[in-house]
Amino acid sequence: MSRTIHTVFIVTKAGHIAALELAASMKEWFLGRGCEAEVFENGRLQWQKVVFPATGGLVLVLGGDGTMLSVARRLVGSDIPVLGVNLGRVGFLTEVSVDEWQTQIERLFDERVRYVRRVALSCIVERSSHRIYSGVAVNDMVVHRGALARVIKLELHVQGERLGGLRADGLIVSSPTGSTGYAVSANGPLIHPDLNAFSVTPICPFLNALKPFVLCGDMELAIDIQDTDTDLYLTQDGQDGVILKAGDRVTISTAPKGLLVAELGCASYFERLRTRGFYKDQQ
Repeated sequence: MSRTIHTVFIVTKAGHIAALELAASMKEWFLGRGCEAEVFENGRLQWQKVVFPATGGLVLVLGGDGTMLSVARRLVGSDIPVLGVNLGRVGFLTEVSVDEWQTQIERLFDERVRYVRRVALSCIVERSSHRIYSGVAVNDMVVHRGALARVIKLELHVQGERLGGLRADGLIVSSPTGSTGYAVSANGPLIHPDLNAFSVTPICPFLNALKPFVLCGDMELAIDIQDTDTDLYLTQDGQDGVILKAGDRVTISTAPKGLLVAELGCASYFERLRTRGFYKDQQ
């Protein structure tokens, strides 16, 4: 998929002085290449009110994975691609390095860029058969307990078929992009980002044989909340969330159109796994 970029929306990590200084330099760089460019600080009202053009737009995020996730959730389902510049420590979602950003971003203008749609997740929470909440996530959706150290009780359904009950500290539903995050820490599977799929990983299951598993992207997972002894939450990308009650049903599926990502090919998926410590050579 080829496209011409006319307008770049540079979004910086909130309160990050170095990011704002870099954004100013990038704005001048884009203007010098005949591109409109605007700078916004993530979380500010000005950014929330931006109206994107129908074509020719790109969102460039300056920050770590947290900033990238916050900005990317707003772009789920849209035709606006996103690209990240890594100012954080891990930066698995942010491809461009600070030291080489000019050389790497130059690829936007010589067709050395791939635009791909990544799986994102969509959720609906129903209470007494009424929808009380809906949202999206780029990395994962997690059902988890509050401050009390008690297992929670869930019942899982796939495509309307009961899978079984689960007692655990929680449950992680992850996109391929998010499979390198919280899910892998709970022994969930790594999923190549090109796959149309999502994973389901119990957190510390108690006396339960349910193993992490992967669902096709066109499937639907329903989670019935049966616990009554502690506070429960559904969080999206560890940032947004809602309080759950016994009897609630959480339905999770893939979000229509997903998230459009600009890939410059600076590093392969497997190279990122190696450099981020997900694989260590035993030679």
